[in-house]
Amino acid sequence: MSDAPDRNQQLLELASQISALSAQLNRLLLVEQPLPPPPPPPPRTSAFVVGDRVQILNTYKGLQGQRGVVTRVTRVFIFFRLDTSGAVTSRRRSNLRVTSRAQ
Repeated sequence: MSDAPDRNQQLLELASQISALSAQLNRLLLVEQPLPPPPPPPPRTSAFVVGDRVQILNTYKGLQGQRGVVTRVTRVFIFFRLDTSGAVTSRRRSNLRVTSRAQ
């Protein structure tokens, strides 16, 4: 039983040393290896925004090749006004390509 106080003292000293070493390690890691910069934002090439000029890629309703200006963007559909008739129609993103970007 006489070893208990000595053992407790050793445990406290070791815990203190571990804490000091951990703090020192963290300081060294921050100095030697700073956090990498955040990645750049993804390019805007795949997104559609109001004002973009688009061209229809699919043949649905015989409008392939028609062009227009994006008027509304939803999660699934892109709505746009056709240059030829002024009618507003929509297509899935995969059925359109951007011909020029909105300013």
